[in-house]
Amino acid sequence: MIQWETDRRAASLVTRVYVRGMRWRRDKQAFEGAAHTVARARRLQRRGDAPPTLLTRLQGRVSWRRAGTMDTWRVGPRRTEPSARVLYLHGGGYVHPLTADYWRLVRALVRAPAEVIVVAYPLAPEATIDDVLPQLVELYDHATTAGPVVPVLLMGDSAGGALALAMAQELRRGDLPPPASLVLLSPWVDATLRGPEIARLETTDPMLAESGLRAAGRRWAGPHGPGHPLVSPINADLQGLPPLEIHIGDHDILRPGVDTLVDRAHRAGVDVHVHEVTAMFHVWMTRAIPEGRRSRLALVESVRRVAGRYPARHTPRGPEPGPSRRPRVRRI
Repeated sequence: MIQWETDRRAASLVTRVYVRGMRWRRDKQAFEGAAHTVARARRLQRRGDAPPTLLTRLQGRVSWRRAGTMDTWRVGPRRTEPSARVLYLHGGGYVHPLTADYWRLVRALVRAPAEVIVVAYPLAPEATIDDVLPQLVELYDHATTAGPVVPVLLMGDSAGGALALAMAQELRRGDLPPPASLVLLSPWVDATLRGPEIARLETTDPMLAESGLRAAGRRWAGPHGPGHPLVSPINADLQGLPPLEIHIGDHDILRPGVDTLVDRAHRAGVDVHVHEVTAMFHVWMTRAIPEGRRSRLALVESVRRVAGRYPARHTPRGPEPGPSRRPRVRRI
């Protein structure tokens, strides 16, 4: 079943000014040209991931651990037990690290109340899907058994959305329980960026450019090619996946891939709920704009609905996964 909600409201004045600022700063230059994209990504990676902000630490309980080659932060409510757990995979074209904007979304999700596990995974061009996916499945294994035992949602934006779908494919092949829901925010589900609409949308997208995205996708895919189902999930067998919730704007170069994903998921018998905001750009829900706040509130309500279907069970927390544990996923 497909449930499609469309918000056709014009962009607020705050957002129109915000987008003008993005264009003035030439934000999309970060993905213009293959060589420039890789060089810019390496400079950003040297700066590192943005840790939880002071406001995030004041509003939630924050802990950090190293799991394999990944930094992970757990952010939970201070005064209540979480009713859900969100494993969050950030975007950035597989090449950009965590930015401070993500913690705004994390703070909202904590109010569900949810415990949010934010993962800073190794990035291209040095890392590939082969390096990262086994570690993520191992982390998910712990997330499903850590106490209290609550429903686990896989959530990701942009490249992180595709990575969440890749995880769901691997979990379906193994012996781990599936996530309660897959929540994809402006997901990059076709790394090949095929289709005639891409060129038209690039002129309206203030963030992303086709040439750099293609280069990032090739580096992330490694020997498999960007069309591989774990890199471009629109090419995957989607049967048996958990319900999908997708948030997408119309000023986003990745929009055509989302349309294809929805169609293929529906034909595979997967329930899909789409939230379309026609005036919005890529991953607007992390930004300090009115539309971002509305979408964050909608995401909180989605987490609450999922949590309401699963009673929590309190069990002792097991050890965090570390590099000594063997991944329970095949190499692709």
